[in-house]
Amino acid sequence: MKQKMKLVLFICTAFFGSIFLVNKVQAAASATLSWVPPTTDEGGGALTGLTGYKIYYNTTSTWLNFLNACLLPDPVGSSIGIDVAGGSTSSYRFSNNLTPGQTYYFAVAAYDDSDNVSKCATSSGGLTEVSKRVSYSGDINKDWVVNGGDITTLAGVYFTNDSESDVNKDGAVNGGDVTVVAEDYLKPAL
Repeated sequence: MKQKMKLVLFICTAFFGSIFLVNKVQAAASATLSWVPPTTDEGGGALTGLTGYKIYYNTTSTWLNFLNACLLPDPVGSSIGIDVAGGSTSSYRFSNNLTPGQTYYFAVAAYDDSDNVSKCATSSGGLTEVSKRVSYSGDINKDWVVNGGDITTLAGVYFTNDSESDVNKDGAVNGGDVTVVAEDYLKPAL
């Protein structure tokens, strides 16, 4: 009984301690896209007037033949892409506005103070994982919300290989699962 109380105390401490670390874990349905800012213009000359970037994304690899999307007239401020102001910016975070489990294809184009838009840069292969958490939820007891029942279940099988409670599917019920449950606490299940 004394061992069980120590284990429950440890689990509770780990759970509440992990709440403060949650902002380090990327939320479901989010992704961060980053790029290296250009130093020359498309002709190889000195780059002047860079004021921002356009980000294009879609779920289809042949989306407008992908590169054609960047060859279409696209004035800065239009609704075709996302404007990211600032020439020194080198990343953009999609926060909870992507579909969990979906593959996305991204392209980035630079624009200058005359609204000239460059050709698009894409990553090789074009595949980007949209946050690791999109495929699982902390709802261990399957009641459609992450709550105290899930914490109790997790505490009872901590340091085992119980597959139902191994939320992040790493082969063991451990701190990684506590982090997922803490992040999802009082949220509806995915």
